[in-house]
Amino acid sequence: MRSTHRLRWAFVFLLMLGLQWSATAGVVLGGTRVVFAEKDREASIPMRNTGTSPYVVQAWIDAGEGHTKTPLLVTPPLSRLDPGAENILRILRVPGDLPADRESVFWLNVKEIPEKSREENVLQIAVRTRIKLFYRPAKLVGKAEDARSQLTWAVGPDAQGQGAVLKIGNPTGYHVTFIAMNVDTNGDRQRVAADMVPPMGQVSYPLPALKTPQAVRVDFTTINDYGAETPEDRVEVPVGAEPVAVKVERVPVAADAAKR
Repeated sequence: MRSTHRLRWAFVFLLMLGLQWSATAGVVLGGTRVVFAEKDREASIPMRNTGTSPYVVQAWIDAGEGHTKTPLLVTPPLSRLDPGAENILRILRVPGDLPADRESVFWLNVKEIPEKSREENVLQIAVRTRIKLFYRPAKLVGKAEDARSQLTWAVGPDAQGQGAVLKIGNPTGYHVTFIAMNVDTNGDRQRVAADMVPPMGQVSYPLPALKTPQAVRVDFTTINDYGAETPEDRVEVPVGAEPVAVKVERVPVAADAAKR
């Protein structure tokens, strides 16, 4: 049985050697996120074929994998894009309830489907790009760019009471998406794989370097509406059962970095 298994894998390996792989993304979107403001009739994002072959482009919106029913639609849902050509994807609002006191997040999916190759033994792959789409109600309080400074913070015990977690609350109506986050604990620097804090929600991240909750210093950056990284901010996070508001300070730029 073992020899038969090895022969089967050897055959698959030899077959793959005889194939040419074609999986390079050719269709590029003109942004890493889309913000659809309620006051606007539509939102849009350009796409361009940077490759040398034409593609059929399929576009759709979902509210998470497997949840394709949303009050937003994208047009054209199917189009042809020749090499070097550009097109605009437009997002429209359709009937359906959405919260008026906070942003809603969806995902815009763009799949490039290559034409059938005329060459033999070519394995072609349809590449999908997926970016966040935020629907922003008109009457939200405050500004999106100020949301990161209004986050609340605490270090508390984990669910088993044997370690520590970093708790981050978001009392605003805007999503806050982190790019980088580093936690200093007694001189040790730990990188946290933080993602996004939903509006009026809370997230927790484990701090494996701590056996019990203790105050820490956190440096972090976020992403703005234009897909750019914000300046690095710093907070001193206290111990507590629930996140609280803390003072946010800008991390000084190193002298060598300022010269570049």
